[in-house]
Amino acid sequence: MIDYRKATISDTAAIIKFVDFWLSGRGLSSNLPGVVNDYFVSHKQHIDYLRRYFVLLALDGDRIVGWAVRSQANVMLHLLVAGDYRQRGIGTKMIQILRPEVIRSKVDQSTGDPAKFYEKQGYEKLAGERLGKRKNIELFVRPQATS
Repeated sequence: MIDYRKATISDTAAIIKFVDFWLSGRGLSSNLPGVVNDYFVSHKQHIDYLRRYFVLLALDGDRIVGWAVRSQANVMLHLLVAGDYRQRGIGTKMIQILRPEVIRSKVDQSTGDPAKFYEKQGYEKLAGERLGKRKNIELFVRPQATS
């Protein structure tokens, strides 16, 4: 059973280990699906996220299997589910808990473009120019309910 909870500063080391394994190439030798060398989150960034934003963890016992970050402006900056835990509804549940108005999504991920996943969650891709230094960030928004 997967449990979900808000992360605390005491989770910093475990979060860094999880994110580094799945995103910054440290897990490449494991041959697990979803391990990439795409992105690095510094220790300082993790601390900033924990102090300023809502950081959500998905846990299988003591093991982190999901991590998401939502800003105070209700923008989801990160969503990561362990490759060996994907297709189990964990990412969907994390979005349901966070309920972001906007999702920032990196389109050039080694694991593929997550656009279809966010659209399945009811978000629509904003038309227009991509964001970021490399123009590799797209925004997804939750449609406003009509009266």
